[in-house]
Amino acid sequence: MPNETVFNQNSQPLYTEQVNTYIAPGIDTLPEAGAAMSGLLFGIPFASTVGTSTPLVMQIANPGGSGRTLYISRIIASTGTASVTLTLLRNATVSGSTVTPVNYNFGSSVTSVGTARTATAAPTGSPATLMSMLLAIGPVILNMDGRIILPPGNSLTISVTIASGSTAATGNISWWEF
Repeated sequence: MPNETVFNQNSQPLYTEQVNTYIAPGIDTLPEAGAAMSGLLFGIPFASTVGTSTPLVMQIANPGGSGRTLYISRIIASTGTASVTLTLLRNATVSGSTVTPVNYNFGSSVTSVGTARTATAAPTGSPATLMSMLLAIGPVILNMDGRIILPPGNSLTISVTIASGSTAATGNISWWEF
């Protein structure tokens, strides 16, 4: 059966139909939607000018003993110049400003257990590099969909650096908690 789509087309070999009659019509969605409705989807934005000695650094840390696990939903970065590097680090040390995560359910009073920081100084410590990529001009969106998991006592840091010159850069990390 080459080139045959097997799901949700009644003219194909295997046809599936939504049988959940509790909610009609059936709605399938990503975990972020359920987390947002529960008031458990959060994010941190940051914008800065990136120079050779001033990277854009953002970190979300899950403190030990928090009782929740953080699931990274999306990482967004953008720059005004090409040849900028985006690096994702595990368990880096970031000294910078503590920021309050935004709850994406504007009607919820739930606060994040995560500790968020932004900085314009390079991360320190002995972090593990998860990935590093060279960015083009404009945005890059990494849909992680919960594939990076931060149990208590772990952190995720993104660092946007440039080899020479300077450029405007933005970043965002969003996650849900359970």
